[in-house]
Amino acid sequence: MTKPVFQPAPRPKPRTSPEEARQLAEAAEDLGFTRPSTAPEPERPAPDAPSVPDPVPTSPNPPLPKRANGQKDPALKFSIPEEVWTELRQRALDERVTVKFLVLRALARDGFAIDLDNLPEDGRRVR
Repeated sequence: MTKPVFQPAPRPKPRTSPEEARQLAEAAEDLGFTRPSTAPEPERPAPDAPSVPDPVPTSPNPPLPKRANGQKDPALKFSIPEEVWTELRQRALDERVTVKFLVLRALARDGFAIDLDNLPEDGRRVR
């Protein structure tokens, strides 16, 4: 009995045309998916204009102490009415942030010590 001849899998065919790919890139441009992989060159001020650095915005909340490596943040879990959950998800979708970010932002506005500057709005992990 002979074995069948091994055939490599065929290459996948592109599903989008170059025009569709361009339209998709334009639509997703504000999401940051079309960023170049290298950092852009910094803009240089005009030679006749005085160089004034922009003030760095600071968080009104005091910084939280650093956690030891491997120590996870505590989790918070509770039930809310379905209408509130739907409204939270819709607002997160409209603002392109996570529900977690909305809740933490509300807690920060209520005076809790939450550093929103170090929290990614869209939920992606910083690498």
